[in-house]
Amino acid sequence: MASCLNSYSSSPENQFPRVAPKRISVMHLIHSMAYGGIETAVINWLRKIDRARFDVSLVCFANPGETEGPFVKAATRAGLQVEKIPWHRGKPLVKSSRRLAKLMREHDVDILHTHNCYADCVGAIASRLKPAKTIATVYVWADYDWKRNMIQVIDKIVLRWFDRVTAHCEDTQRKGGKLGSFPGGVDTLICGFETRRVAMNETERLRRRRELGVADDEILLGNVARFYPEKAHDSLLRCFKTILSEHPKTRLWISGVGPLEPSIRSLCSSMGLDDNVRFLGFVEDLPIQIKLLDIQVHPSHIEGVPLAVCEGMAAGLPVVASAVGGIPEILNHGASGVLVQPGDEEGFAQAVLRLIHNPQERLRLGLAARHFMENDYSLDTAVRRVQRTYCDMMGLCESESL
Repeated sequence: MASCLNSYSSSPENQFPRVAPKRISVMHLIHSMAYGGIETAVINWLRKIDRARFDVSLVCFANPGETEGPFVKAATRAGLQVEKIPWHRGKPLVKSSRRLAKLMREHDVDILHTHNCYADCVGAIASRLKPAKTIATVYVWADYDWKRNMIQVIDKIVLRWFDRVTAHCEDTQRKGGKLGSFPGGVDTLICGFETRRVAMNETERLRRRRELGVADDEILLGNVARFYPEKAHDSLLRCFKTILSEHPKTRLWISGVGPLEPSIRSLCSSMGLDDNVRFLGFVEDLPIQIKLLDIQVHPSHIEGVPLAVCEGMAAGLPVVASAVGGIPEILNHGASGVLVQPGDEEGFAQAVLRLIHNPQERLRLGLAARHFMENDYSLDTAVRRVQRTYCDMMGLCESESL
């Protein structure tokens, strides 16, 4: 009898059909003031995440002046739909949280993933109105001005309400650990980078540069960063003036947007640099623009892992950057780039001048930088780590979410 039952139950035609498990629903919430590395990282994760296993949605704050506009456009181009919650200078936490909770119910959200302090605050409240697992990614712990330091203190308190806290580089992870204990500790979720080779031979490259006013015998420097104090655009201009005095056939392109752009433009004019400096604003075809440069310069005071630097490295550019935050984690001094102590403007200028006078060194560093981006910091690796984290939060091994 038992054998008959076993035979019956094992027959394929008598098995119940396997019901596909529900995809894990993950909503990302970001407060975007100017399109930059954080925004790029979120878009890249959501572009590459396995849609057969994860149902993803994206929400951002509707800021005064629509400063979230560049981020929304970039996300839309990547095939992502962006929903908005209300926001203004009065910080409408309750109104925004209720709106977010409504969206969470509509999407039947299992996990809410937030990015930066205001998103953390709203997410913490909304997850009480519509229960869901919560995870926050912290990008930088640093000493800013008093206002931003106060925001960090608030964030530190709010993060204790989260189920998981992550950092996007080892430097931030270490600093996060020093600030206190968070649920489950602080894991690292690297941004990763997807290299995009731009097909452009040297003849085409020089032609494009000439059309943009750069002569064949001129060295073109480039900086990509949002206009915030920690990005040190004022320091960059002072360094460039020193470089220009020793090598007059040098130009500088500055790409990015942000609240300090008018004052930096004014400083540039007052320093007499307008003929050699060009402000490009928000650049949509960044890989093409990067390809036209000879050297990338990035003298920030505070950083996580800037994806603008990753972009330059992936393009095979030699990079001169400040040794801050997570930059030394991706750029090996003397092997794949040049690191300078933050605030050392003379040292930074001289490092750039040495590369200007040594084209073979520029080539060597650029090739090593590209190799690192293609082999050791891939977006696929980063996304797999994100997916494992979500599965772990739901108490699943990865095979169970298939």
